[in-house]
Amino acid sequence: MSLFSSIEKTIERGFRHWTEKMFGPADSDDLLVVHRAILEAVEAKVQIVARGKRVFPHAHLTVTLISADADRRALYETAFAEDDRLEHDIKQALEAVDCQIPRGFSVEVKTSETGEGQFSIEASAHAKPAAATSGRLVITKGKADKSEYALDKARVNIGRMAEVTDSEQRVVRRNDVVFLDGDDANATVSRKHAHIRLEDGAYRICDDASEYGTRVFRDGRAIDVPPGDRRGERLRPGDEVFFGRASARFEQ
Repeated sequence: MSLFSSIEKTIERGFRHWTEKMFGPADSDDLLVVHRAILEAVEAKVQIVARGKRVFPHAHLTVTLISADADRRALYETAFAEDDRLEHDIKQALEAVDCQIPRGFSVEVKTSETGEGQFSIEASAHAKPAAATSGRLVITKGKADKSEYALDKARVNIGRMAEVTDSEQRVVRRNDVVFLDGDDANATVSRKHAHIRLEDGAYRICDDASEYGTRVFRDGRAIDVPPGDRRGERLRPGDEVFFGRASARFEQ
């Protein structure tokens, strides 16, 4: 019998409910298979020591989800990394079976175009070092729900409206940097305009095929960010980024 059997169904119900609402039943089914396999892989790393005490010897896990398809990788990022969902579920499973976990335990979710299987897990006995001061966006033109935003996630979505829905009113994307309706500059911000990705310590701005484009102003010159290009443009402190006619300054 699975060590997590007593809690796994509860965790899966919550995960299924959320993913069905976000992505629909078909994608939810696929994500649930991956989610279950990750929990099984984590369970296999639990150790039994003296008097049957359970311990998890790894302070940090890096879970890399693998797909050659860019849309599938974006789906993985949203489903598993957003709001530290996978880390929460793993902690809940370990704590439910009275498994001792190291102080500062954390789970990092990444994606990769290449690799074997659907995912890989790298375990470390040491907690992840504290991150350097994260970047931030300071709104300079247009109306947003905040005056500045911390870039403290692996991916930060930028667009008009907090939630983007499809024709069946299913949520297909949540924006972290939200430009509001009712402002002339904001009218040039697409609902799914752009995103900023933190990769190897660098922030990169990517245009998500927006209608009015994304460009970076640096040292008096404009740099167009190619629409749909996954690599995007690396940001430097002081860059002013235009989303259509709305803009924000990148600081770090």
